[in-house]
Amino acid sequence: MTSEYGLSNWAGAHPNIVAVSEPGTVPGPGHKPVLRAIATLDARTDGQSDGDSYAHVRYDDAPVRGGNRPSPSLTEALSELTGTSGSLHGYLDSTMTRPAALGDDLFVVPVFGKTYRSANLGQEFSFALVDDRGVLRGRLGGLHLREDSPFTGFDFTVVADPYRARAFHLNRYGLYAWSADGVLRSRMPTAEKPFKPLVHFALLECTPAGELLLAHRKQHLLLRVPVPQDLDDLAVAVEAALKGYGRERTALKKQYAPVSWLWSDSAATVNPL
Repeated sequence: MTSEYGLSNWAGAHPNIVAVSEPGTVPGPGHKPVLRAIATLDARTDGQSDGDSYAHVRYDDAPVRGGNRPSPSLTEALSELTGTSGSLHGYLDSTMTRPAALGDDLFVVPVFGKTYRSANLGQEFSFALVDDRGVLRGRLGGLHLREDSPFTGFDFTVVADPYRARAFHLNRYGLYAWSADGVLRSRMPTAEKPFKPLVHFALLECTPAGELLLAHRKQHLLLRVPVPQDLDDLAVAVEAALKGYGRERTALKKQYAPVSWLWSDSAATVNPL
């Protein structure tokens, strides 16, 4: 995900481009590999100038700027898919967050509608399925605009396991898991007792081993949840991991005696860069 200047009425840079790098390229200090743009969130670029582009972000062998960009935009495609064109609760002035790779040729792009100062519950959002040519293939399904809304707490993160073609999302209402075709395979509501502790965690990533990596928002501890081969068994695995978290936390408290959930270890070694 890269940002652009000069978009519509936005001030400053705004996340707007989904791009992929060529196989084998590695970004690093002083080196920016060429990124091939595959999708645009907002194509309203009348306010862009010659300086509002990056040489390494390209489309059709030229820097992305003005009309030189993938089309149609995700805003247009999602508005058509959901039938919300022209609606105050549609995708005009929407925002996207970090895409997640379901494979070499399929990505999940979280897109959420314009936020207001008043309540945003019920506002449009989509976890869009976009292929490596920028075509909208659908979205992760099974979510209710209000009962599963990520606007409560602004938890829009989606993580994916490209080795097993799975996607996951955690918000204040539950933990969700999908297969690569966008079908919701598992939902663990935080309203149910075994999964209530999930409201205290943020979903960080899915590890190469296929584990979900969660971080406690206040206690500064990480929880690894092994994901079973059959996603129908995920709820059992999550329940067991949450129970184990309490036991492990108690043991760590006895060992480190944290103050305000800040953990110190005087024996830890710091390796210089």
